[in-house]
Amino acid sequence: MEIFVARQPILTKTEEVIGYELLYRNSHNNTFTKIDGDGATIELLLNSFIGIGNKKISSGKKLFINFTRNLLIKRVPLLLSPEKIIIEILEDVEGDAEIIDAISEFKQLGYTIALDDFLLKDINKSLITYADIIKVDFRQTSYAQRKIIQNIAQFNNITLLAEKVETRAEFNRALKEGYALFQGYFFSKPVILSTQDVPFYTNDYLDLLYELHSPEPCIDNLTAIIECDLSLSYKILKIVNTMDYYTRIKITSIKQAILTLGINELINLIAIISLSKQIDSSAVSNELLLRSLTRAKLCESLGDMLFGTKKKSECFMLGMFSLLDVILKQPLEKTLEALPLSDDIKYALLGYQSPYKLLLDLIVAIEKADWNQLKLIAPKNLSKHYEDAILWATKINSNIDNEYDSAKAFSK
Repeated sequence: MEIFVARQPILTKTEEVIGYELLYRNSHNNTFTKIDGDGATIELLLNSFIGIGNKKISSGKKLFINFTRNLLIKRVPLLLSPEKIIIEILEDVEGDAEIIDAISEFKQLGYTIALDDFLLKDINKSLITYADIIKVDFRQTSYAQRKIIQNIAQFNNITLLAEKVETRAEFNRALKEGYALFQGYFFSKPVILSTQDVPFYTNDYLDLLYELHSPEPCIDNLTAIIECDLSLSYKILKIVNTMDYYTRIKITSIKQAILTLGINELINLIAIISLSKQIDSSAVSNELLLRSLTRAKLCESLGDMLFGTKKKSECFMLGMFSLLDVILKQPLEKTLEALPLSDDIKYALLGYQSPYKLLLDLIVAIEKADWNQLKLIAPKNLSKHYEDAILWATKINSNIDNEYDSAKAFSK
């Protein structure tokens, strides 16, 4: 599954980049595809912060993100830190009591507020008090309209941002009119960033959210739920890999990844995923999920025999991520760069010498029915362990299929 996000730089008058606006895209075509506003923003958040990753998408700058009225009222911006984003309020959002209540909360928590494509109207007058930035479309406004906005900004100490600036003349005009920030094709067309991602196999995260919001979330329960979700496990590891202190940590289990990420960050991650109505499920992806789960359970079982109980979790991860190159359709070396796995796991996955290489060779030999190889390395009761792993994985996969069917029926 390839995912896409476009970003366009926002610059100062000295052409220093101070941030990027994120724009929804669903292909390499650098144009907006018509989609419901809520859906576009949610998919943008998923692709940006979870798929591509905050560090790569932001380059250390703040990100301007459009939020619809519905998402503002639902307090969706609170899922992201005020140090990471600037909340853009779309031009069609009315400044009624509900919206003012939400924006007041955002301001108290330290978020920066930008009014997008602003033109003074009765419906948006009440928003001015809360604005830090006003964005003005330089191609769709007259000098008289911009003069009114300029006076409003000056009186309220609001920063002016000129967007759709496409020529040197427009840039110079905006400078003379008091604009401090600039955005448009004159500086850069939106640049598309893309990556491969593991598709979701289910959108039912109610059990996980229930556990996360309990007075004392049980880490073992969270681990048990997340370990059965390849996509979520992968995304958690990618996020941990972008944290400032991750270089000191090599993850050996999903439980360790959860503890490193923290409950609050995990809640935000699951909340963003739960907002998405997209379900990507196919015969191929389900078969890959089944194989990944079977490998994980079999590696855990055999790892317990070969290396002891303390290594079970690490062996589980080895099996779970052993098909990532097939799922993502890219070399495993590139895939593993984004994950903070232990060297023993990485070396085994890449086919290098590692304590776990024997275990992975054993799993592959079982799948290929390579009896000559199995005679040399197979432990006792191998067939029983394999049968138990298949039954466990089939049960998990069956539950996912039932959740998917229920979700489709409910949506009708």
